[in-house]
Amino acid sequence: MSLTDISCGIYSRQIMMKEIGESGQRKLGGASVLVIGCGGLGSPALFYLTAMGIGHIGLCDMDVVSTTNMNRQILYTLADIGEPKAVTAEKRLLALNPALKTTVYDRRFDSIFAGEIVPSYDIAVDCLDNFETRFILNDACIAAKKPFVHAGIGEFYGQLMTVTPGKGPCLRCLFPDEKEKKTPEAPFGVIGATPGVIGAFQALEVCKYLLGLPVNDDGLVLYNGMNLSLDKVPLKASENCICRT
Repeated sequence: MSLTDISCGIYSRQIMMKEIGESGQRKLGGASVLVIGCGGLGSPALFYLTAMGIGHIGLCDMDVVSTTNMNRQILYTLADIGEPKAVTAEKRLLALNPALKTTVYDRRFDSIFAGEIVPSYDIAVDCLDNFETRFILNDACIAAKKPFVHAGIGEFYGQLMTVTPGKGPCLRCLFPDEKEKKTPEAPFGVIGATPGVIGAFQALEVCKYLLGLPVNDDGLVLYNGMNLSLDKVPLKASENCICRT
């Protein structure tokens, strides 16, 4: 993949980094990333993945834009209320980078569908808001031997972990009893900047993985926005977990 004069200008600040250079930028341009969830986490993750020059992005979300999204979902405006998130997000991303290849999945991410699309991408990004679907993504990625970047947020707090099948722990290692992680019935509060911070971290992890740089796949990073701290809980893959097979 060649870099045009325009691309060299857009990505000049990345190309000048020794960890990236022109060869690294070509890697990003030839990569495919599947983002499940185009909301609070998905908005910043998608924006930065596009801005960094990822070549192909899959967007999966069956929800529509609502007024309650406005404090944190930066891809949308009040004019988008009632519109499908994935379709609307695609328009914003293509305005940022018309050369981006996109695939929109305006549908539910169930286990059958996950098994069909996950294998065709280099890496996936968990921008979901419930653990039932996160476990579906986890299992599909383990089966396809594809990495994914998990994150979760609430109020001033967030968590992040990259799952690399066959190497580090997965979500089932972190939560061995799936029944304990059920989606809360009532919405939870979140300050708008929290998913912005964590979603940007997710995009950074994707970029590092694609460039062959070290990622956070040996523990859970915990973000505290109240005191601006990052802590890491080391984790190992469980002996009997599916990610060890």
